[in-house]
Amino acid sequence: MKWDVVFPLIFIFLLGFLPGCGRVIDWGKNNFDQGKELNKNISVARDHIKSIRVYDQFTVAGGFDALWLSDDARISYVDLYSLKRGKSSDQRKVFLRRQIEENNHFVSFYVLSLKEIVLGENDSNWTLFLKVGDNFFNPTEIKTVDLSPEYKDIFGKKFSKFKDAYQVSFNAKDVEDNFIVNEGTDQISLVFRSLDKEIELDWSIRSSTKVVTENKK
Repeated sequence: MKWDVVFPLIFIFLLGFLPGCGRVIDWGKNNFDQGKELNKNISVARDHIKSIRVYDQFTVAGGFDALWLSDDARISYVDLYSLKRGKSSDQRKVFLRRQIEENNHFVSFYVLSLKEIVLGENDSNWTLFLKVGDNFFNPTEIKTVDLSPEYKDIFGKKFSKFKDAYQVSFNAKDVEDNFIVNEGTDQISLVFRSLDKEIELDWSIRSSTKVVTENKK
């Protein structure tokens, strides 16, 4: 059989088969228990994810996804953690209090980077620092981490096997013991800089919901 005949036949076959796929999937859902979908809200945490790609002509020179571990993001994590494990309201409050306490000591981010773009080493092409207003702060720690299932869920499709996850932490207070992110702060930026390029990810503080006082205690 000639190829000019085979290809049209294959095309016609696919046109006839594909519409039936939906029916097969529906049949499978109706005949095999799919379990109960949980009611979860991670949109607030995902609003704290910023992504950027930078190119050297047509080659990717840097690609990063960063989640600022703000109070809001940590609340979403605690909600997912507690939901999955069936934690009581009191247990959730205790766990949340510990999570929020972290923000009294550190300004932290989870950063996803392509595996070939290593962060935190002396010979890394990219360095990171935090910009708050006109002030710049160097990280106290950059380390690779295994993300928990909850944070993987928050990152969604941005997380993949082609990326490494890093925790990047900065001291929450400056040398004068003042919080670097405070009520007067409008924006914070995570800056990535190489010898040739600079890119930054920005978070608006004003759009971030304040945690109620009882969660801070």
